[in-house]
Amino acid sequence: FFFFFFFRQSLSIVKMALLFALFAVALLLGSVQIHAATIKVNWSDVAFTSPTESTLQLVVNPQMRRGSLMHNGTFNALRMLGADHVRFVPWLPYPRLGVAELQPPNSALQCGTQINLQNLYMACPSGVFSEIEFASYGTPSGGCGAFAQGSCHATNSTDIVKRACLNKASCLINANTPVFGDPCYGTVKYLSVQAKCSEATNATSWDFSLLDPMMEDLMEATQGHTTIINFSTIPQWMWNTDAPVQFPADPNQVFWSYEQGTQPRDNTMKEIAMYYQRLVSWYTKGGFYDEFGKYHSSGLHYNIPYWEVLNEVDAEHSMSPETYTRIYDAVVSAILEVQPNMKFVGMALAYRNVPFIQYFLNHSNHQPNIPIDYMSYHFYASSSSRTDRNGYLQFFPDADGFLTQVQQIQQVRAQLSPTTKTTIDEVGVILPGDPNGTGGDPDPLYWNAAGAMYVYLYAKVQPLGIEVLGESQLVGYPSQFPSVSMLNYTNGEPNARFWALQLVHDLLHPGDKGVTTSSDDPDVFAQAYNTVSGSHSILLVNKSLSKKQVQLAGAGSGTGYYVDGSTAGNHYAKVAFQNGVVTLDSWAIMVAVLA
Repeated sequence: FFFFFFFRQSLSIVKMALLFALFAVALLLGSVQIHAATIKVNWSDVAFTSPTESTLQLVVNPQMRRGSLMHNGTFNALRMLGADHVRFVPWLPYPRLGVAELQPPNSALQCGTQINLQNLYMACPSGVFSEIEFASYGTPSGGCGAFAQGSCHATNSTDIVKRACLNKASCLINANTPVFGDPCYGTVKYLSVQAKCSEATNATSWDFSLLDPMMEDLMEATQGHTTIINFSTIPQWMWNTDAPVQFPADPNQVFWSYEQGTQPRDNTMKEIAMYYQRLVSWYTKGGFYDEFGKYHSSGLHYNIPYWEVLNEVDAEHSMSPETYTRIYDAVVSAILEVQPNMKFVGMALAYRNVPFIQYFLNHSNHQPNIPIDYMSYHFYASSSSRTDRNGYLQFFPDADGFLTQVQQIQQVRAQLSPTTKTTIDEVGVILPGDPNGTGGDPDPLYWNAAGAMYVYLYAKVQPLGIEVLGESQLVGYPSQFPSVSMLNYTNGEPNARFWALQLVHDLLHPGDKGVTTSSDDPDVFAQAYNTVSGSHSILLVNKSLSKKQVQLAGAGSGTGYYVDGSTAGNHYAKVAFQNGVVTLDSWAIMVAVLA
């Protein structure tokens, strides 16, 4: 009996303790509010009118070729997006997919110019050098067929070049004062040579057979929309190197060393300019006459409204602003001869170097009547980890730092060339381990985080006056920066980065009126619009890993169009909301359209 009584009493004590604990927890929960981010909008206070077009870039690689895994998905995605200012870039890692004249013309006349302290390589495509028609170390002027001595000239120039080159198929000449002496101390000197070969076939290597199918697919997929074409890789033989650059015979083999040299072999830049004039003529005029006057017919008459002159010139060939500006002027002038209505995009800088931009935008540094219709530059965020989603939190601080640079560049633009527009035509993230994808696949939420960063930048650059923001890039895969891809490289279907772009492209447009908007949670970005379609819409971006409940103050019902982890690689989804309350998962984006 005693034991039974004690047991009953113990149970009563335990029950009372449990009841007391539950009561304490209930009191505690009652005192804690689950905080909802509150968005306030003043619909009558217009802060800016959006000038910004959302779009993407497409960089040439083997997965774009017909029959590849990603080919159909690539061009289906382009058709579905329906964007203007799509940037198309045949690029250096695949010379046979990006360069239309891979070998120099087989001409009897061979010329070259090299700056002091560098080597000038000369070669005959056939035969050997039989005559040196011109040689000058000093300040020669002109180009092939029209060289002239300057006021500074080493009188031994011809004899030295003859000893180095005559009766040889190729030669390497040191352009420096220990070889030639110093005819004008303190002056920047060049060596220019014009030589004649013993044999010549007068043949060229022009070949568009690998380029045209991709151009055809691009033009079909973007029909009715504008494109920015950028054949970014100058034929390597147009640059001074100590020996010819050998590249793979397989067009699908990646080769990162194609671009070498910092000095074009033709210091007048005419050789480069005429290459691009012939490219434009091939695609817009039905054909062109080559270096020997032979006509090459394409039958193509594409409408190409914009031509971007080269890519990341501060990195590729390490061009100075002076060298790039001379090339830009020569190319633009040559293209205008065959397409007088074409518009041009300049620089495409990798590093957003302000002195470079200042030099280029200063019209006094250009030839007369050379237009600067657009300038362009790029931005990629980074992460401390390829696979740890916490590393992706760095994307938004990186983006904010980039926005500070954009403000500075816009001030330069306003001062030097206010009519020039801006396309930031590469925006994305490059994770550690790229371009090869070393370290495994990113966390599945990576694609949402990177897409959310693009959408955040899309909204933030609008009041800064940026006309085009291009997400980079539609097609990537291991060996070609897989973390930048907007398609799943295992099946060619769009991923969350693409659907984020599709969402804002479908629902937000240039001409939308951005109104005063505030958020009391720094992790929830909001921008409200009176849209050109007549709706009241609020763009929301969750910049964090945490789920966020959001109160749209003063709002009632509506529809939220969103991309988050649940939509993954599927089309953006929609959800009805009541009382202005919506929920945002990790790195979710939403356009809330009020009823």
